[in-house]
Amino acid sequence: MRRSRLAPAAVGLVAGIAATFAAPGVASAETVIAPKNVATLLCLDSNTSGSVYTLKCNTGFYQEWIEALGTYGKVYRNLATGMCLDSNAERSVYTHVCNGGSYQQWNLANNGGSSYTLRNVATGYCLDSDTTGHVYTLDCNGGNFQAWYRY
Repeated sequence: MRRSRLAPAAVGLVAGIAATFAAPGVASAETVIAPKNVATLLCLDSNTSGSVYTLKCNTGFYQEWIEALGTYGKVYRNLATGMCLDSNAERSVYTHVCNGGSYQQWNLANNGGSSYTLRNVATGYCLDSDTTGHVYTLDCNGGNFQAWYRY
């Protein structure tokens, strides 16, 4: 579900920010989303230190992500920080300067309803979280902690 709370002037601002933080290998088709975990109903959040976690949804810019087409999958760039959702083989999730690499690209799979699973292109692990706000990747298991609404 796409969010449409931005006024036309704000949409222009978001487009300008998106262009400013364009990553190598990222196409221009972009949507602003706030991923919300199905199991916890908490939103994907970040900060300027590169930490990624979930918090109660608050419609703030740190919970908004620009979803764009990358070379191998989707890229998620945080609206507030301009940094991209990233992961590694140790299953850590964080944000980093956008570089177009496969660790910053995610395959989006519909779960047969309104939720989606995000699988990291480089590792094959799925974006996961828990009730305490931790975000990480694990082997894909089809559970609700790995399911996200595109709020």
